[in-house]
Amino acid sequence: MTDSPLCGFRILLVEDNALLAMTTDEILRCAGAEIAGPVGTLQEAEQLATCEALSAALLDIKLHSDEVWSVARILVERGVPFVFCSGHFDSESLPNEWADYPILTKPVRAHRIIDSLAGVINASA
Repeated sequence: MTDSPLCGFRILLVEDNALLAMTTDEILRCAGAEIAGPVGTLQEAEQLATCEALSAALLDIKLHSDEVWSVARILVERGVPFVFCSGHFDSESLPNEWADYPILTKPVRAHRIIDSLAGVINASA
């Protein structure tokens, strides 16, 4: 892995916890990524998922009282790879529609976030 494995890639960051959003934003920027967001509401996430040029996305599943499935569907339609990141879901509890998509269970280490995003970007290339 290089020092900047996400260099040149634009990542949509969806996270409703302000501290986690700031921390993850810093992790991704240090890995060379350009960030769309972070955003913490479903409406903001849908807007950026629809309109922004994106290389990939990191999606918190629970956004206050909403869940991020509509954003994931937009990204699938656009061919943008993504990784779920959640403290409420894991690979066993994801709805069947999303069973084949990667998920990180919070708390998650920085290298796992970076490696997972780099992996989905490389797999989609």
